Amino acid sequence: MRVVAYVLLGVLGGIGLMLFSAGEGQQSSPLAPVGDALAAVETEDPKPWTGDDLLEMAKIYDQQADELQMEAVRIEQKATSLMLKPHMDPKGFQRTSLMHVASARWKAARDLHEMAAMHRAEGQRLLALKNSDVKNPQGS
Repeated sequence: MRVVAYVLLGVLGGIGLMLFSAGEGQQSSPLAPVGDALAAVETEDPKPWTGDDLLEMAKIYDQQADELQMEAVRIEQKATSLMLKPHMDPKGFQRTSLMHVASARWKAARDLHEMAAMHRAEGQRLLALKNSDVKNPQGS
């Protein structure tokens, strides 16, 4: 009975600390950061992306995807080494969790490669459109 009282007191104390720390200089609404971000997006001066900007973004996405793939390979190698040493992970929980993390990294890398391809295609389209406008300024 005493343990339940201590646990309840600890939970209530933790909630009180969270409410107290949230009240210091911040709005109490949990959606306040989202509202501030939306207001910042609406007030910014939108600048259209150029073809060169999109191609640069595609390069960055490809680099990030390559880093994620290398990390996924390292994680899979670690999981494989655990499989070869069953005394280190007798029930396989750590290996399974590592494989889940590696799978998530592979998926994120695949998504980044898709975004890079989309940005690259759009950038090339904009550059081709710009070059056709430069060659034919009358628009006919």
